[in-house]
Amino acid sequence: MAILHITFSLATQGSMKLAIRQHLLQRNESVLSVHDDFSIGPLHSLEERIVWLNTHIIKDNEDQQLYVDMYESWKKKIAELPCDVDVWVWYSQNTHEQIGLRYVMSEFIHKCSMVYGIDATDGLKQIQPHLDIRHTGELSSDMLMKLRPYAKRFSVQECQQLAKEWENLKEHSSPLRLWKEGIVHVEEDAMDAHIIAAVKNMHAQQKEEWLLLMPMISTIHIALDDYMSDEFIMKRIMIMIEQGLFQIEGDLSDFHSSRVKYIDV
Repeated sequence: MAILHITFSLATQGSMKLAIRQHLLQRNESVLSVHDDFSIGPLHSLEERIVWLNTHIIKDNEDQQLYVDMYESWKKKIAELPCDVDVWVWYSQNTHEQIGLRYVMSEFIHKCSMVYGIDATDGLKQIQPHLDIRHTGELSSDMLMKLRPYAKRFSVQECQQLAKEWENLKEHSSPLRLWKEGIVHVEEDAMDAHIIAAVKNMHAQQKEEWLLLMPMISTIHIALDDYMSDEFIMKRIMIMIEQGLFQIEGDLSDFHSSRVKYIDV
């Protein structure tokens, strides 16, 4: 039986393709990535979502076109998928991938393919209980292969329920969603206090007035309970710069050389 693997990041897609090549599965298996971050921005319509992303997150014209092209490619491949291909959705317990699972299910609810899910968070508890991940993209190709036996087929009722939850999610206007043993809608600034705390702690540990932006974002990632994209963290930092909570030195478009410091007000 042929298998289409669906992932929610290019990192997971790359690791999965590597695993397929390493185990000589190319003829029967393929990988498709849903290139989006469902934890942020409106979900009600693609048009509304594109406008929000282009305004708040995606600044480069090429990246804007890439988003549209990848979405159109996704829709085309799903529309052309034959019935004899099983679908395996890879996800873990974070907002982005949990909402992604519900979006994918809404796409397949009226199609003939059998849909399976692999919850990497639950699977790791069985084979690597001390390994904690924020998202599936952190897993190596070898680890993804070890998780394959934990694929679970979704029943018709489960598919319908997840698709219904996607429709409900679309009706909320909140621009930010978090994972708290379930999807919670919050205000856009809900994580600002955690971002500030992580930066203040970094200042104290390094005893530096100015912090390089890229390591700072990496530190924030580790400190947050939920997975958040670099782009959204950067957006919140820029807003807090405008509020006078942070000061920037250098070009913000260059993550590797620009420096930031927290202004203790």
